[in-house]
Amino acid sequence: MEYADESTLDSYLNKHIVKLSLYDKYRLAIQLASAVLYMHECDIIHRNLNPKNILVHQKNIKVAGFGLAKKNSESTINIPQIFGVIPYIDPKFLSNHNYELDKKSDVYSIGVLMWQISSGRQPYSTTDIIDDTHLISSILG
Repeated sequence: MEYADESTLDSYLNKHIVKLSLYDKYRLAIQLASAVLYMHECDIIHRNLNPKNILVHQKNIKVAGFGLAKKNSESTINIPQIFGVIPYIDPKFLSNHNYELDKKSDVYSIGVLMWQISSGRQPYSTTDIIDDTHLISSILG
């Protein structure tokens, strides 16, 4: 594993969001999409893309956190509980735990990450949401 001088995407955005130009944000988004496209071309589904699994090194994105990743051809054991960081999880899985996370689920996560990169804000970060159950209800709402 490579060393990432800026730590996670989360901490990088918290530290640098006011200094990032639109072009800087565009570069981060393109790098993220390209990294996931490469994984998908290799038939790998990440299944847990979130800002703590995206590292930044010299202003370049590095995807990490492959603990839940799988080859697309591998069968999946149904996991009855929710795993991962809720705002980045495919809503289809939140409403049906038998739904198998796939490449489209990774694309959903990328969309949320791109929103975070462009806005500099955490998704669903309101004071009204007090726990995971309320957050899931808000997402599915």
